[in-house]
Amino acid sequence: SEYRIESGLNCGGHAFATEGYLMGPILEEFKNKKEEMISTLHEFYNKGLESSGHDPLDKINDVRVTVQGGIGTGEENKFLFDRYEVDGTGWATPFLLCPEVTNVDSAHIEKLIAATSENVILSDSSPLGVPFWNLYNSASENDRRRKIELGKPGSACPKGFLKSNTEFSEIPICRASRKYQKKKLRLISQNANNGSGDGRFLKELVLVKSCLCEDLAGAATMKLGIDKNVKTSVCCGPNIVNFSKITTLEEMIGHIYDRLNIMTNPERPHMLVRELGLYVDYLKNELNKASEEFSERAARRFENFKTNLIEGVEYYTELAETFSAEQKKKFLDELDRLFEELENIHVDTYFAVATE
Repeated sequence: SEYRIESGLNCGGHAFATEGYLMGPILEEFKNKKEEMISTLHEFYNKGLESSGHDPLDKINDVRVTVQGGIGTGEENKFLFDRYEVDGTGWATPFLLCPEVTNVDSAHIEKLIAATSENVILSDSSPLGVPFWNLYNSASENDRRRKIELGKPGSACPKGFLKSNTEFSEIPICRASRKYQKKKLRLISQNANNGSGDGRFLKELVLVKSCLCEDLAGAATMKLGIDKNVKTSVCCGPNIVNFSKITTLEEMIGHIYDRLNIMTNPERPHMLVRELGLYVDYLKNELNKASEEFSERAARRFENFKTNLIEGVEYYTELAETFSAEQKKKFLDELDRLFEELENIHVDTYFAVATE
């Protein structure tokens, strides 16, 4: 069995945020309770086997715990093995600049090389309704915005793999499709005419959806000559802004195991601090969305979210004592800045505006 721990917001593709639980404390718990977890799982396995008429296992299966999400240096990679005793680590986003092992067309490799935090954003682009890291100047995004300007938003839905919405019909349609967006925008406008606000925020949530079935494969289908007309979408994680040159597989492996350094952003914060920063930004954005409509339940959720982040900061403050003097100072300086930012987020203020 293998259990993979992902940084909720620091991975490429869809970002499944936790309720403010950070990677460090999660890994610490997995480390401290690994034997308990393995024993409990073994009991569940055997109960399942016996209930289905099979013989129980005589011995406990091997269990691997792996981790991925925003790892940027060989030093961080080694830290995860040494500190948390994980069995493996996963790297993804930096490999987008390694043509030997990933398929990205040349135009989008150049965009990834030049990528900054301004055009690699956590968006609402996914028709599935989960946060999605998106290269915002990709061909797919440029085409989406062009269609909006022409007054013809939405995709023709050529593949249809993400058809899931039944708001307007018994047969599911995709929320990125032209058919859905036309119907949804008309409904929002009707409600606005009935005195429910101008619906601007709701319209933005409709129009931001991208065609992922076809466009996410575009980097490969374009490069391999399968579809020269596809509008490529790229779901690079935020870590891409720290790498800005094409590399070989040998160089990538050397970087992972700390034999050389191909990272091009010397100011990049530690992966754990970077994740905390992403969560602070995420909390602010979610509060802005939620404040459109007051809910005591939402307010309690966000207070709990903030509390969990603060507890994570306390854990990292203690963890910093295990770092070298130089690394400790940089880590704590960034941690202090983010903690001050977090303390200045007052959940009640957001919802007070909504109830005025």
